[in-house]
Amino acid sequence: MKISFRQLTHALALARHRNFRLAAAELHISQPALTRSIMALEGLLGARLFDRLSSGVELTAAGEIVLQRGHRVLQESEDMERALADLLGMVRGRLVISTGPYPGDSLVPDAVAALMRRAPDIHCHIREVDWTGVARHLLDRESDLGVADISEVEGDERFATELLITDPFYFVCRSRHPLASKSRVELADFGRYALVGNRTPERVARFLAAGVTGPGDPGPAGPFRAKIDVETFAATRRILLASDGISMAPLAQVAAQLRDGSMTLLRTDIETPRMHSGLIYHRGRSFSPAAALFADELRRIKGDLDRQTADLSARYGLG
Repeated sequence: MKISFRQLTHALALARHRNFRLAAAELHISQPALTRSIMALEGLLGARLFDRLSSGVELTAAGEIVLQRGHRVLQESEDMERALADLLGMVRGRLVISTGPYPGDSLVPDAVAALMRRAPDIHCHIREVDWTGVARHLLDRESDLGVADISEVEGDERFATELLITDPFYFVCRSRHPLASKSRVELADFGRYALVGNRTPERVARFLAAGVTGPGDPGPAGPFRAKIDVETFAATRRILLASDGISMAPLAQVAAQLRDGSMTLLRTDIETPRMHSGLIYHRGRSFSPAAALFADELRRIKGDLDRQTADLSARYGLG
């Protein structure tokens, strides 16, 4: 019996999507080709791995056993290739990066672009998710490393982290926003406008929730409750430029808009949290040459962003 890695990869994709069409799209093959591959695997094993239902497919008991062991086989194969690449100093293969909304917008794309210039043979996949998904991707071996808020995993012995970004958040809006001309924006002013933002770590969520606990609070909506929840900061930026929404962002996140005058900072005495983002990776799992190069570029790009932030801080008279 000779089961190929290709067949196992096809079966795992089908198990994830529970749909032949979606799995075939991920694998970049036709649906009939995927169907033939699964049927060949089932014939080879002499067991049905998937029940075909009107709503999709479901793993059978035999399928659960085969896919569980198959997943380990593919992981071992990847680890072997990684170890060989480390030994030979090869910079090629596949690199999967999971990242949160803020670094996924301002930091990771430039670092990947620099990596591609240095190692054009690498197939790189960026997965932008909210910060809660990054750790799961690493544990499930779906990603090689993460770039996101590290506050929730710093005490977890399964992970190693490297802090890169500690910039403060500022309230930002379009330059013609009704609050943009105010010399000082008070807490009560925020209640009139939607806060646009991404899912936040617990420490930032506590800050946002604190706005509704004081005397005269405006009720369950709260001045700092995120009323428009989006997945990416690119979407947040577009909404801000076309509405009276307000968001919180580090300076580097909106550097281009602050320079061209389309966005501005709101002056307020409210002390905001700081970012706490950086590299996250599985403790004990060595970096591939590609991952090591990416980490180097990430640190270099972070230095460039620090210089941008310093220039903008001086321009706005920020401490």
